Amino acid sequence: MRSNSTTRKWNDYTLVNAPYSGSQFIRQYIERFNTVSFFNEYAGLLSYFFVLGQVLAPYVRIPIHGVWIDCRLHVYWIQESRTGKSIAWEFTAKLLRACGIEVESFSAGSDARLIGTFDKIPLHDENGKPTGQFDNVLVPGLLNGYKTLLFDEASMLLNDSKAHFSDKILYLQQAMAALGSETNVLVKHLVSGSVKTPSGVSLWMTTFPPKDIMSHVLEKGFFQRVFLYQNSVSVETRQTTSEHRLSGAYVPVPDKVWTYDTLSKFILETRDTIRERLLTAANITLEDYEALDADAKEDLAIKHAYDLFEAGPSYHAALLNATDDYYELIKGINNENIRETAMSFLPNVENYTMIFANLIAATMGSKKITSDHVMMATEIIYDNLHNLTIWLEEKEGHKESKKRQGQIKAWRDSYAKCHRMIHERTNREVVRLSQLTEVYSQLHGVSQKTARRRLDDLISNNIVKVVKTGVTAFVYFEV
Repeated sequence: MRSNSTTRKWNDYTLVNAPYSGSQFIRQYIERFNTVSFFNEYAGLLSYFFVLGQVLAPYVRIPIHGVWIDCRLHVYWIQESRTGKSIAWEFTAKLLRACGIEVESFSAGSDARLIGTFDKIPLHDENGKPTGQFDNVLVPGLLNGYKTLLFDEASMLLNDSKAHFSDKILYLQQAMAALGSETNVLVKHLVSGSVKTPSGVSLWMTTFPPKDIMSHVLEKGFFQRVFLYQNSVSVETRQTTSEHRLSGAYVPVPDKVWTYDTLSKFILETRDTIRERLLTAANITLEDYEALDADAKEDLAIKHAYDLFEAGPSYHAALLNATDDYYELIKGINNENIRETAMSFLPNVENYTMIFANLIAATMGSKKITSDHVMMATEIIYDNLHNLTIWLEEKEGHKESKKRQGQIKAWRDSYAKCHRMIHERTNREVVRLSQLTEVYSQLHGVSQKTARRRLDDLISNNIVKVVKTGVTAFVYFEV
């Protein structure tokens, strides 16, 4: 579904219009995506970065001074129900499997299902009889290893109140930490032993817009760690989608649209190119590499991060320009609360700018990450950040409006209990300011000083007007 708040469409992006085979491939990727999830092209772009990021995750580390990040993408997609989110995952999952990536989903269960646990296996003697003893066998959780994990209707991550699932957000945040870092290893201490789970999982989370979403976005740190994509679908767009869907009955996909096999072949060839750079730098064969344990493979990825890609001459200048654009956008937000929240998104926005630039370079078959690759990434990410700031402002504005309406109603209820009279000079119905303050104070259990401060707020915003007769102050509602 096309977002109402961004004028640039998917086929306006430089990424899909550049005269390279990689750009042609991404255009074909979106065309195939569009045959199943209608008018969700931006999500189609995210689907591509999600797939390629997971395919390359074992090999690519992006060094930043003395630390690094990996190339995974974690998507949290908020959009109305029945608008193509689930079928978009069907497309993505099918392509992931074609690329040899394990696909899992989670809809309910304990945190043990995510991080792992121990099963007690009864031991038997040589005659097959139970000995009464047990062997503790580790059962890996869904967050263990390299795979993708779907949370359909991911609002449960925000609203679940069961005690046994209370650590789920913490585990997911750890799973999103940089591969190879200490934080990325999830640990749970049990009676039978400690479960340690290094996680190479990419998370794809979708949900309808929950009623309390703003409190989570503004007050918790989870959304600052994902690629938060919010899109509102108008009635007109829904009707267009319905018409497009119905007109496709018994109409085959055009031959010019690439097949899943063709798409997966391109992605796997890209993986082979990147992996070969790693093997060449480490001076080992693929067979040698596959024989290594997970820690040794991780050490190689970190050690040879500079051998897989290199920064072009204007790479850093393009990144700094992107950062300027992001900060200018955030500085323009009037609401201080929204501005501070949006500012907390920027470190992750900067990370994804580098990640997308790396993945674009890989798609283009380039070892050198150029300023063009950074600018292609920036276009896509800037638009999403722009949409998010608009959405946050609209949501907060609606919240403030509802709050103000509640405040006005409370004062009107108090006003109705006061002695009302007609003010001679203005010919308006009024009540004494002192009586209104006293009644409000009694009805709402606050001091008269607090009541007066709240009333002064309405007066300063021209909702309540003050008129005087001599030294006596009267008030009336302007609205």
